[in-house]
This record gives sequence, structure tokens and C-alpha cells, in this order.
Amino acid sequence: VLLLFYFYQLCVEETELFLNTCLTCGSCFCSFSGNVYVGQSAIFDTLSNIRKKLKGDRPREKIVHVVEKLHCRANGETEIAIRVSGSFITGNQFLIFGEGLQAEGMPSLDEINIDIPSKRVGQFREQFTVLPGTSMGCYYIAKQDLYIV
Repeated sequence: VLLLFYFYQLCVEETELFLNTCLTCGSCFCSFSGNVYVGQSAIFDTLSNIRKKLKGDRPREKIVHVVEKLHCRANGETEIAIRVSGSFITGNQFLIFGEGLQAEGMPSLDEINIDIPSKRVGQFREQFTVLPGTSMGCYYIAKQDLYIV
């Protein structure tokens, strides 16, 4: 749910929504292309810039994530490591696909007719380190490594 909400925010470009959530914090960081960005504003600005570059000259289309692989594991006593890979496509909804992978309430690849390769504008691999927050059951993204291929 945390990553679903996170990717959704990136797709709809809701700056205030992203900055006012507790998905990241001031000490969180994101690394991309050899650079490290620290804090909510720097992370959001970087991810927004990447999205704009991928979007190119298609102003009316959205760039959305298609999660094709998702792996989670415990990392130490309190951390969770999450690896995500997939494609950026032009479209109108965040999608989660993959063998044995389907988010509740989201369509499966069989349910919709979409040609991912023809809509692909990039591919991504991300790794997140998620830590428990101050409230029970709340987590935040402490570290994010993003690779675009």
C-alpha cells in the first residue's frame, strides 16, 4: 500500500500531497545517476524532473509506472527492503503486473488489453529501505535507489 500510494502521487504530480505526507522525511535520501538528493523537496523535484524528461513532447499524456516485479524482505530487525522493477509507459493508470503479482482491486494483465512495449518510454529498477515511523503501523521510505534503463 505504501508504494502504491507513493507511485500514484508521482503519476498525478500532486506536489502538495507528496510533500505533506509522511512517506519520506527530512533525512531521507534518493540516489539517481550518481547523485544523492536529501529531503522531501529535493526528492520530489528530482523525481518530477525525471518524469518530465520521460514525458518529452507528449503534454496530454501521463507517464505511469507498470510494476512488473516486486520483492520484499526483512533487512535487520526493523527495516524492510523492497525491490521494484518495471516500465514507464504513456497511459492513465498505475499498473501492477507480474507472475503471481496482483494488487487487490487492480486489473491483471489478462483483464486489460495493453501493449506495454509499444507504450514504453523507459524502464526502471528501484530499491527502497523502509523504516518504522513514530506511530504504530506507520512506515516511511528512508532510502531510495533509482535506476532508469
